Amino acid sequence: RRGRHCHVPAPMLGNVSKPQLQITVAKAAAEEKGEVDGEESTSDENDVVDDGQQQLRLDPELLSLEQEYDAIAAALPLEAAKAAARAAAGGGLRAEDAEQQCEAALQTEEGEGWEAAGQQEHLRAAGGMGSVYGEMGWWAMVSIFDSIARHGGLPPGAGNFVDIGAGSGKAIAAAGLLHFRAAAASKAAGRPSGWLRLRGVECSPVLHRASRAVASAWSARGRKPALELHLGDASSYSLEGATLVLAHSTAFGDELMEAIALAAERALKPGSWVVTLTRPLPRAAARGWDLVEGRRRTVSWGAATVFLHRRRVPDPSPPCSLCQVPIGAHDAAAQYLSQVWFHCRACGLTGASGVCASCAATCHAECAGVEFAAHSPFFCDC
Repeated sequence: RRGRHCHVPAPMLGNVSKPQLQITVAKAAAEEKGEVDGEESTSDENDVVDDGQQQLRLDPELLSLEQEYDAIAAALPLEAAKAAARAAAGGGLRAEDAEQQCEAALQTEEGEGWEAAGQQEHLRAAGGMGSVYGEMGWWAMVSIFDSIARHGGLPPGAGNFVDIGAGSGKAIAAAGLLHFRAAAASKAAGRPSGWLRLRGVECSPVLHRASRAVASAWSARGRKPALELHLGDASSYSLEGATLVLAHSTAFGDELMEAIALAAERALKPGSWVVTLTRPLPRAAARGWDLVEGRRRTVSWGAATVFLHRRRVPDPSPPCSLCQVPIGAHDAAAQYLSQVWFHCRACGLTGASGVCASCAATCHAECAGVEFAAHSPFFCDC
């Protein structure tokens, strides 16, 4: 039903010609061996990282904005220290001496709290796995905004961007630069004006202090609105006015994920977005969210699945999957599509069986155990 196994549902067989079926079976057999045309198979979309990003990296405007983003990020003590260490290492300095220099630069700037350079991706204050630190890079943020645009864009009108687990504040700066990529503005309205507010919450005093350098660099370049950086508990942070919330949730615990889901359910209007890493919002479909994408993106610690949730616009008869057909007509070959799909443990739809996003939100809205399964070619079993 998904990925390289290329299952063909029984109702579809009548729509597939014998030559087409032979090609499908032959290709599936080749993919089972791990090769197609002499290359390793990549047909399982859950193994693909940064899908579609190559074309984005050719966009002159994005490349220009990346330079501005890098200049803003360079204000961070950590970035300056890493740059100094790289320069020293390039000049023939031993790696261990470069690392010591980097650590010394950090401690000089911050006074206390910074760890050694070898632990630079784990800088959050102690407090369990929810404190582990990692960052979204520029191109991961570009991919998020591009995906939001392809799925309808941000809701019209001014709104707030909120970063939960804001860290150094670089993701907020990236969001400020990229608003126009996802804004739902008509041609008559012209280029959208930008965010009403750019907000973030961070629990680590060390990272919060560092983020002020990014806020200062942002303002020094004449960028508006100002970055609003809050030190505190993310579980009680207000999401009022947000049209896009980013949660760096890879290491978030169940309690914090539940708090974020509840706050978003109460505060965000239809058409707004919540983006999470590694973990989707709990019971998203039942809470009124459409999980429209789950793609793997490169982040500071490697690759993570980025989930895009859109607040559902009330509709008494939502379409099923991506082909916009009424729910209940799951018998056309065109419905074997690349899409987000779910398991429903209550109905026994697990393993290679499952339901599309719309069926998860309607037919299975009251079921227990509706969980994200994959983003891959799939045929709904509802």
